[in-house]
Amino acid sequence: MRPTVQRLHALWMREGTGGIVRRLLRRPLLRQRFVERYAPRAGPGLEIGPSFNPLAPKAAGFRVDILDHADAATLRTKYRDAGVDASRIEEVDYVWHGEPLSATIGRRGCYDWIIVSHVIEHTPDMVGFLLECQALLAPAGRLILVVPDKRYCFDHHRALTSTGEVLDAHRQGCTRPSPGRVFDHYANAVKKGRAGVLSWRPRAPGALHPVHDWAGARDAWQAAQRGSDYIDVHNWRFTPASFRLVIDDLRGLDLLQLGIIDGPTGAGGEFCACLQRDAGARGDRMASLAAIARDGR
Repeated sequence: MRPTVQRLHALWMREGTGGIVRRLLRRPLLRQRFVERYAPRAGPGLEIGPSFNPLAPKAAGFRVDILDHADAATLRTKYRDAGVDASRIEEVDYVWHGEPLSATIGRRGCYDWIIVSHVIEHTPDMVGFLLECQALLAPAGRLILVVPDKRYCFDHHRALTSTGEVLDAHRQGCTRPSPGRVFDHYANAVKKGRAGVLSWRPRAPGALHPVHDWAGARDAWQAAQRGSDYIDVHNWRFTPASFRLVIDDLRGLDLLQLGIIDGPTGAGGEFCACLQRDAGARGDRMASLAAIARDGR
């Protein structure tokens, strides 16, 4: 399949014909609508891990700091031959090496909004990460999250994350995925359809196929036990309903002040949520569990 056709097919698998039309007409995606609603250009804001796809680019007039795992020159080299528009990579203000975010930034309570797109599922300590975002936000600041919906991406066959799992990781102070998590990722990751897309819309056609073979899963597990290199995988897996449950639980345990004020609502294999202090009452836990059951886990 030629590269242009392959990209169009992948877009159709993720967003359908309507998605292609929206792109052609330059209509904003769900994630962009969340940014427009909750991240005013005047800022000050922080975008964490935008890589080659910033949602609040400085070039568009956003007063924003960029935090990523490498500087801009390194990112441009990394993505030079990856079939993406590396020119969209903006200058990185803070390079993050896994230390507390507030230590990297050197300030607290300084941002009106923080955007985190397809990052939180990678964090070894999700509670710690959320607490660091909370510390960086001004009292009325907002945390805008874009998260993969595990039903419609390569995590399809993996179990939903429970509150207990994120609590244990926080108590243990996890700084990297465990060997077991690495194995589960490599052993269970799937792609869909003849083009092998890793994220898709509901009811997208095509069979599921393994991304990695058994030998790859075994080798990754063995490498993770040696602990010499960081192996990046999805530590956490959510649907919109299960994500709400975990956030409500963390609030109920007085671990987190932030609560959901909008969402989680999804499209194209992902969902968006906006969190803020003073978010009101937590949701009914039994109702959340029922919603998760209706989603088919």
